[in-house]
Amino acid sequence: MKYLVTILLFAVTSFVVCEAACFMIQTEQLEEPLKGCLYKGKLYPPGKTWRTRSCLDCYCDPDGLMDCCQAYGTPHSDNSNCKFKFDRKACEYVLIPNEDPEKKCTHYGMVG
Repeated sequence: MKYLVTILLFAVTSFVVCEAACFMIQTEQLEEPLKGCLYKGKLYPPGKTWRTRSCLDCYCDPDGLMDCCQAYGTPHSDNSNCKFKFDRKACEYVLIPNEDPEKKCTHYGMVG
């Protein structure tokens, strides 16, 4: 139990310090043997991947751990004429110049 608390504390600290876009959690197990990962009331079988409404790509590993990562990168640009617009359906950012919303910015980088 001591080791589990230490590992959990390390993981949470690493997440905050690194601003990581991924996390791993042990899901609730309704029955033995393992039937999968329970996420928001839905059971996903081991090996299954899915995308959440909040744009996370998740995977249920064979041990019942659920691995989730942010499905999009966070844009960065030095161009002050651009603004970032998040397209929730596509789970991606689109960079749009302030003067003309029809033209996309061309100089930017993605992190994440």
